[in-house]
Amino acid sequence: MIPSFLITLASWAVRSASWTRNKLYDVGLKRIKSPPILTISIGNLAFGGTGKTPCALFLLAILQEKGWRPCFISRGYRGLWEKRGGIVSNGRQILANWKEAGDEPYMVARRLPEVPVIVGRNRFASCLAGFHLGCQIAVLDDAFQHRSLERHLDIVLLSPEDQAQRESWSALKRANFILIQGKKEELPKAVHQAITSAQKESSIFVYKLHPASLYFPLNQKELSAEEVRGKRIVAFCGLARPNNFRTTLKELGASIENFLVFPDHYPYPESALRKVLNCFKKSQADWLITTEKDAVKIFDQNWFLKEMPLAILKVNFVPESGFIHALFNFLEKSCHFKNKLKDQAK
Repeated sequence: MIPSFLITLASWAVRSASWTRNKLYDVGLKRIKSPPILTISIGNLAFGGTGKTPCALFLLAILQEKGWRPCFISRGYRGLWEKRGGIVSNGRQILANWKEAGDEPYMVARRLPEVPVIVGRNRFASCLAGFHLGCQIAVLDDAFQHRSLERHLDIVLLSPEDQAQRESWSALKRANFILIQGKKEELPKAVHQAITSAQKESSIFVYKLHPASLYFPLNQKELSAEEVRGKRIVAFCGLARPNNFRTTLKELGASIENFLVFPDHYPYPESALRKVLNCFKKSQADWLITTEKDAVKIFDQNWFLKEMPLAILKVNFVPESGFIHALFNFLEKSCHFKNKLKDQAK
Protein backbone atom coordinates (compact mmCIF):
# COMPACT_ATOMS: atom_id res chain seq x y z
CA MET A 1 0.00 0.00 0.00
CA ILE A 2 1.14 3.57 -0.76
CA PRO A 3 1.93 5.58 2.41
CA SER A 4 -0.71 8.22 3.18
CA PHE A 5 1.82 11.09 3.21
CA LEU A 6 2.81 10.24 -0.39
CA ILE A 7 -0.85 10.24 -1.43
CA THR A 8 -1.29 13.64 0.26
CA LEU A 9 1.80 15.00 -1.48
CA ALA A 10 0.66 13.67 -4.86
CA SER A 11 -2.81 15.12 -4.27
CA TRP A 12 -1.37 18.55 -3.51
CA ALA A 13 0.74 18.49 -6.68
CA VAL A 14 -2.14 17.30 -8.89
CA ARG A 15 -4.64 19.79 -7.43
CA SER A 16 -2.20 22.68 -7.85
CA ALA A 17 -1.55 21.75 -11.47
CA SER A 18 -5.30 21.30 -12.10
CA TRP A 19 -6.10 24.72 -10.60
CA THR A 20 -3.55 26.46 -12.82
CA ARG A 21 -4.62 24.56 -15.93
CA ASN A 22 -8.33 25.22 -15.29
CA LYS A 23 -7.70 28.94 -14.92
CA LEU A 24 -5.92 29.00 -18.28
CA TYR A 25 -8.88 27.26 -19.94
CA ASP A 26 -11.43 29.45 -18.13
CA VAL A 27 -9.86 32.68 -19.40
CA GLY A 28 -9.27 31.30 -22.90
CA LEU A 29 -5.48 31.15 -22.82
CA LYS A 30 -5.55 27.42 -23.50
CA ARG A 31 -7.40 26.11 -26.54
CA ILE A 32 -10.11 23.46 -26.42
CA LYS A 33 -10.23 21.22 -29.49
CA SER A 34 -13.59 20.13 -30.92
CA PRO A 35 -13.59 16.50 -32.11
CA PRO A 36 -15.63 15.39 -35.15
CA ILE A 37 -17.71 13.02 -33.00
CA LEU A 38 -19.88 13.40 -29.91
CA THR A 39 -18.11 12.81 -26.57
CA ILE A 40 -19.21 11.55 -23.16
CA SER A 41 -16.60 11.85 -20.41
CA ILE A 42 -16.50 9.69 -17.28
CA GLY A 43 -14.30 10.95 -14.47
CA ASN A 44 -13.85 11.53 -10.75
CA LEU A 45 -12.08 13.76 -8.25
CA ALA A 46 -10.38 10.97 -6.27
CA PHE A 47 -7.56 8.65 -7.27
CA GLY A 48 -9.49 5.75 -8.83
CA GLY A 49 -11.80 3.14 -7.39
CA THR A 50 -15.26 4.53 -8.22
CA GLY A 51 -16.27 2.14 -11.01
CA LYS A 52 -15.45 4.16 -14.14
CA THR A 53 -14.88 1.06 -16.30
CA PRO A 54 -18.19 -0.65 -15.34
CA CYS A 55 -19.88 2.72 -16.01
CA ALA A 56 -18.23 2.88 -19.44
CA LEU A 57 -19.40 -0.65 -20.26
CA PHE A 58 -22.94 0.31 -19.25
CA LEU A 59 -22.90 3.46 -21.41
CA LEU A 60 -21.44 1.65 -24.42
CA ALA A 61 -24.16 -1.02 -24.22
CA ILE A 62 -26.89 1.66 -23.94
CA LEU A 63 -25.49 3.55 -26.93
CA GLN A 64 -25.47 0.40 -29.04
CA GLU A 65 -29.03 -0.35 -27.98
CA LYS A 66 -30.10 3.15 -29.08
CA GLY A 67 -28.57 2.72 -32.53
CA TRP A 68 -25.34 4.66 -32.02
CA ARG A 69 -21.93 3.46 -33.14
CA PRO A 70 -19.75 4.13 -30.07
CA CYS A 71 -16.06 3.75 -29.34
CA PHE A 72 -14.19 3.61 -26.05
CA ILE A 73 -11.24 5.97 -25.61
CA SER A 74 -8.72 5.64 -22.79
CA ARG A 75 -5.28 6.90 -21.96
CA GLY A 76 -4.20 3.26 -21.66
CA TYR A 77 -2.55 3.82 -18.31
CA ARG A 78 0.70 1.84 -17.96
CA GLY A 79 0.19 0.22 -21.35
CA LEU A 80 3.01 0.20 -23.89
CA TRP A 81 0.85 2.24 -26.28
CA GLU A 82 0.02 4.95 -23.74
CA LYS A 83 2.46 7.47 -25.18
CA ARG A 84 2.18 6.80 -28.92
CA GLY A 85 -1.46 5.71 -29.03
CA GLY A 86 -3.06 2.88 -30.97
CA ILE A 87 -6.21 0.99 -31.92
CA VAL A 88 -6.75 -1.87 -29.47
CA SER A 89 -9.87 -3.11 -31.25
CA ASN A 90 -11.44 -1.97 -34.52
CA GLY A 91 -14.81 -3.46 -33.58
CA ARG A 92 -14.12 -6.64 -35.53
CA GLN A 93 -10.95 -8.00 -33.97
CA ILE A 94 -8.66 -7.25 -31.04
CA LEU A 95 -5.35 -5.88 -32.31
CA ALA A 96 -3.36 -5.61 -29.07
CA ASN A 97 -2.64 -7.52 -25.89
CA TRP A 98 -3.16 -6.18 -22.37
CA LYS A 99 0.48 -5.12 -22.05
CA GLU A 100 0.14 -2.86 -25.08
CA ALA A 101 -3.38 -1.62 -24.37
CA GLY A 102 -3.39 -1.40 -20.58
CA ASP A 103 -5.58 -3.66 -18.45
CA GLU A 104 -8.87 -1.70 -18.49
CA PRO A 105 -9.02 -0.94 -22.25
CA TYR A 106 -8.18 -4.57 -22.98
CA MET A 107 -10.93 -5.66 -20.59
CA VAL A 108 -13.45 -3.47 -22.47
CA ALA A 109 -12.27 -4.86 -25.82
CA ARG A 110 -12.85 -8.42 -24.57
CA ARG A 111 -16.23 -7.67 -23.00
CA LEU A 112 -17.58 -5.71 -26.03
CA PRO A 113 -15.71 -7.03 -29.09
CA GLU A 114 -17.93 -5.07 -31.52
CA VAL A 115 -16.94 -1.71 -29.96
CA PRO A 116 -13.73 -0.03 -31.19
CA VAL A 117 -11.26 0.66 -28.38
CA ILE A 118 -8.55 3.31 -28.80
CA VAL A 119 -5.77 4.30 -26.39
CA GLY A 120 -3.23 7.09 -26.07
CA ARG A 121 -2.50 10.32 -24.22
CA ASN A 122 -3.71 12.41 -27.17
CA ARG A 123 -7.50 12.06 -26.78
CA PHE A 124 -8.18 14.30 -29.80
CA ALA A 125 -6.13 11.98 -32.02
CA SER A 126 -8.05 9.04 -30.55
CA CYS A 127 -11.35 10.75 -31.42
CA LEU A 128 -10.13 11.22 -35.00
CA ALA A 129 -9.25 7.53 -35.14
CA GLY A 130 -12.73 6.67 -33.88
CA PHE A 131 -14.29 8.95 -36.50
CA HIS A 132 -12.32 7.21 -39.27
CA LEU A 133 -13.58 3.86 -37.95
CA GLY A 134 -17.14 5.09 -38.49
CA CYS A 135 -17.93 5.90 -34.86
CA GLN A 136 -20.44 8.62 -33.98
CA ILE A 137 -19.80 8.97 -30.26
CA ALA A 138 -16.89 8.33 -27.89
CA VAL A 139 -17.02 7.31 -24.25
CA LEU A 140 -13.92 8.88 -22.70
CA ASP A 141 -12.43 7.13 -19.69
CA ASP A 142 -11.04 9.29 -16.88
CA ALA A 143 -11.32 12.53 -18.86
CA PHE A 144 -12.87 15.02 -16.43
CA GLN A 145 -9.51 16.78 -15.99
CA HIS A 146 -8.68 16.49 -19.72
CA ARG A 147 -10.02 19.91 -20.66
CA SER A 148 -8.14 20.27 -23.93
CA LEU A 149 -10.88 18.19 -25.56
CA GLU A 150 -14.47 19.38 -25.84
CA ARG A 151 -16.95 17.12 -24.05
CA HIS A 152 -20.67 17.13 -24.86
CA LEU A 153 -21.54 15.37 -21.59
CA ASP A 154 -19.45 15.26 -18.41
CA ILE A 155 -20.24 12.55 -15.85
CA VAL A 156 -18.49 12.50 -12.47
CA LEU A 157 -18.60 9.46 -10.17
CA LEU A 158 -18.42 9.95 -6.41
CA SER A 159 -18.13 7.52 -3.52
CA PRO A 160 -18.75 8.37 0.18
CA GLU A 161 -15.10 7.64 1.04
CA ASP A 162 -13.76 9.91 -1.73
CA GLN A 163 -11.44 12.80 -1.04
CA ALA A 164 -10.92 15.73 -3.41
CA GLN A 165 -7.46 14.55 -4.46
CA ARG A 166 -7.32 15.66 -8.11
CA GLU A 167 -9.36 18.88 -7.89
CA SER A 168 -11.35 20.72 -5.25
CA TRP A 169 -15.04 19.87 -4.78
CA SER A 170 -15.94 23.14 -6.53
CA ALA A 171 -14.92 21.47 -9.81
CA LEU A 172 -18.27 19.66 -9.68
CA LYS A 173 -19.81 22.76 -11.24
CA ARG A 174 -18.40 21.57 -14.59
CA ALA A 175 -20.24 18.23 -14.40
CA ASN A 176 -23.49 17.65 -16.24
CA PHE A 177 -24.34 14.56 -14.17
CA ILE A 178 -23.03 13.54 -10.75
CA LEU A 179 -23.37 9.84 -9.92
CA ILE A 180 -23.05 8.76 -6.29
CA GLN A 181 -22.23 5.22 -5.24
CA GLY A 182 -24.55 4.27 -2.38
CA LYS A 183 -26.62 6.99 -0.71
CA LYS A 184 -26.53 10.75 -1.21
CA GLU A 185 -26.75 11.27 2.56
CA GLU A 186 -23.40 9.50 3.11
CA LEU A 187 -21.38 12.09 1.18
CA PRO A 188 -19.13 14.47 3.15
CA LYS A 189 -20.63 17.83 4.08
CA ALA A 190 -18.16 19.64 1.81
CA VAL A 191 -19.52 17.74 -1.20
CA HIS A 192 -23.12 18.69 -0.37
CA GLN A 193 -22.06 22.32 -0.05
CA ALA A 194 -20.26 22.24 -3.42
CA ILE A 195 -23.25 20.59 -5.13
CA THR A 196 -25.65 23.12 -3.62
CA SER A 197 -23.52 26.13 -4.57
CA ALA A 198 -23.18 24.79 -8.12
CA GLN A 199 -26.98 24.27 -8.28
CA LYS A 200 -26.53 20.65 -9.37
CA GLU A 201 -29.15 18.98 -7.17
CA SER A 202 -31.34 18.01 -10.15
CA SER A 203 -28.38 16.34 -11.86
CA ILE A 204 -27.48 13.95 -9.00
CA PHE A 205 -28.23 10.24 -9.26
CA VAL A 206 -27.18 7.15 -7.33
CA TYR A 207 -25.70 3.92 -8.60
CA LYS A 208 -24.40 0.60 -7.34
CA LEU A 209 -21.92 -1.97 -8.59
CA HIS A 210 -23.89 -5.20 -8.69
CA PRO A 211 -22.02 -8.55 -8.58
CA ALA A 212 -23.52 -10.23 -11.63
CA SER A 213 -21.79 -13.57 -12.20
CA LEU A 214 -18.81 -15.83 -11.65
CA TYR A 215 -16.98 -16.91 -14.79
CA PHE A 216 -14.68 -19.95 -14.77
CA PRO A 217 -12.23 -19.56 -17.71
CA LEU A 218 -10.91 -23.13 -17.60
CA ASN A 219 -14.24 -24.71 -18.58
CA GLN A 220 -15.94 -21.47 -19.72
CA LYS A 221 -18.75 -21.96 -17.21
CA GLU A 222 -20.71 -19.03 -15.82
CA LEU A 223 -22.66 -19.10 -12.55
CA SER A 224 -24.73 -16.60 -10.64
CA ALA A 225 -22.64 -14.59 -8.17
CA GLU A 226 -24.87 -15.91 -5.39
CA GLU A 227 -23.35 -19.38 -5.92
CA VAL A 228 -20.34 -18.27 -3.87
CA ARG A 229 -22.45 -18.29 -0.68
CA GLY A 230 -21.00 -20.77 1.80
CA LYS A 231 -17.91 -21.50 -0.33
CA ARG A 232 -14.46 -21.37 1.21
CA ILE A 233 -12.46 -19.05 -1.03
CA VAL A 234 -9.12 -17.37 -1.50
CA ALA A 235 -9.35 -14.02 -3.28
CA PHE A 236 -6.74 -11.73 -4.78
CA CYS A 237 -6.76 -8.38 -6.57
CA GLY A 238 -4.70 -5.37 -7.61
CA LEU A 239 -7.14 -2.47 -7.24
CA ALA A 240 -7.07 1.10 -5.99
CA ARG A 241 -9.64 0.12 -3.34
CA PRO A 242 -9.27 -3.61 -2.62
CA ASN A 243 -11.60 -3.46 0.38
CA ASN A 244 -14.54 -2.89 -1.96
CA PHE A 245 -13.86 -6.30 -3.53
CA ARG A 246 -13.49 -7.93 -0.11
CA THR A 247 -16.75 -6.37 1.12
CA THR A 248 -18.62 -7.57 -1.97
CA LEU A 249 -17.45 -11.15 -1.41
CA LYS A 250 -18.46 -11.00 2.27
CA GLU A 251 -21.89 -9.63 1.40
CA LEU A 252 -22.35 -12.49 -1.06
CA GLY A 253 -21.79 -14.91 1.83
CA ALA A 254 -18.37 -16.28 0.91
CA SER A 255 -16.07 -17.61 3.62
CA ILE A 256 -12.80 -15.78 2.89
CA GLU A 257 -9.86 -17.97 3.97
CA ASN A 258 -7.26 -15.55 2.64
CA PHE A 259 -7.28 -12.26 0.76
CA LEU A 260 -4.15 -11.21 -1.14
CA VAL A 261 -3.69 -7.57 -2.12
CA PHE A 262 -1.36 -6.35 -4.87
CA PRO A 263 -0.75 -2.78 -6.15
CA ASP A 264 -3.26 -1.23 -8.56
CA HIS A 265 -2.71 -2.30 -12.21
CA TYR A 266 -0.35 -5.06 -11.02
CA PRO A 267 1.12 -7.09 -13.95
CA TYR A 268 1.27 -10.46 -12.08
CA PRO A 269 4.69 -11.93 -12.85
CA GLU A 270 5.09 -15.68 -12.38
CA SER A 271 6.51 -15.22 -8.87
CA ALA A 272 3.29 -13.49 -7.72
CA LEU A 273 1.10 -16.18 -9.28
CA ARG A 274 3.19 -18.87 -7.54
CA LYS A 275 2.50 -17.07 -4.26
CA VAL A 276 -1.24 -17.06 -4.99
CA LEU A 277 -1.13 -20.73 -5.96
CA ASN A 278 0.70 -21.77 -2.77
CA CYS A 279 -1.73 -19.80 -0.64
CA PHE A 280 -4.70 -21.46 -2.33
CA LYS A 281 -3.28 -24.97 -1.91
CA LYS A 282 -2.47 -24.42 1.77
CA SER A 283 -5.94 -23.09 2.52
CA GLN A 284 -7.68 -26.05 0.84
CA ALA A 285 -10.36 -23.62 -0.32
CA ASP A 286 -13.09 -24.43 -2.83
CA TRP A 287 -12.47 -21.57 -5.24
CA LEU A 288 -9.91 -18.91 -6.08
CA ILE A 289 -11.59 -15.62 -7.04
CA THR A 290 -10.33 -12.44 -8.66
CA THR A 291 -11.72 -9.44 -10.54
CA GLU A 292 -12.24 -9.03 -14.26
CA LYS A 293 -9.59 -6.31 -14.41
CA ASP A 294 -7.01 -8.61 -12.78
CA ALA A 295 -8.02 -11.64 -14.82
CA VAL A 296 -7.16 -10.15 -18.22
CA LYS A 297 -3.50 -10.19 -17.16
CA ILE A 298 -3.41 -13.91 -16.43
CA PHE A 299 -5.49 -15.40 -19.25
CA ASP A 300 -2.30 -16.34 -21.10
CA GLN A 301 -0.88 -18.15 -18.04
CA ASN A 302 -2.23 -21.62 -18.87
CA TRP A 303 -0.10 -23.36 -16.24
CA PHE A 304 -1.77 -21.21 -13.58
CA LEU A 305 -5.33 -21.64 -14.85
CA LYS A 306 -4.99 -25.42 -14.92
CA GLU A 307 -3.87 -25.63 -11.30
CA MET A 308 -7.11 -24.56 -9.60
CA PRO A 309 -10.77 -23.59 -10.03
CA LEU A 310 -10.30 -19.89 -10.76
CA ALA A 311 -13.47 -17.78 -10.84
CA ILE A 312 -13.76 -14.20 -12.12
CA LEU A 313 -16.32 -11.98 -10.45
CA LYS A 314 -18.08 -9.78 -12.99
CA VAL A 315 -19.84 -6.65 -11.78
CA ASN A 316 -22.44 -4.52 -13.53
CA PHE A 317 -23.02 -0.80 -13.20
CA VAL A 318 -26.62 -0.23 -12.10
CA PRO A 319 -27.80 3.41 -11.92
CA GLU A 320 -31.19 4.65 -10.77
CA SER A 321 -33.86 5.03 -13.46
CA GLY A 322 -33.66 8.85 -13.33
CA PHE A 323 -30.14 8.76 -14.76
CA ILE A 324 -31.18 6.49 -17.62
CA HIS A 325 -34.07 8.86 -18.42
CA ALA A 326 -31.69 11.87 -18.37
CA LEU A 327 -29.21 10.00 -20.59
CA PHE A 328 -31.97 9.16 -23.08
CA ASN A 329 -32.95 12.83 -23.19
CA PHE A 330 -29.37 13.79 -23.98
CA LEU A 331 -29.17 11.21 -26.77
CA GLU A 332 -32.50 12.31 -28.20
CA LYS A 333 -31.35 15.93 -28.34
CA SER A 334 -28.13 14.78 -30.00
CA CYS A 335 -29.77 12.75 -32.78
CA HIS A 336 -29.10 15.56 -35.27
CA PHE A 337 -25.37 14.97 -34.66
CA LYS A 338 -25.73 11.26 -35.39
CA ASN A 339 -27.76 11.92 -38.55
CA LYS A 340 -25.18 14.45 -39.74
CA LEU A 341 -22.40 11.86 -39.39
CA LYS A 342 -24.53 9.28 -41.22
CA ASP A 343 -24.99 11.70 -44.12
CA GLN A 344 -21.24 12.37 -44.23
CA ALA A 345 -20.55 8.63 -44.41
CA LYS A 346 -22.76 8.17 -47.50
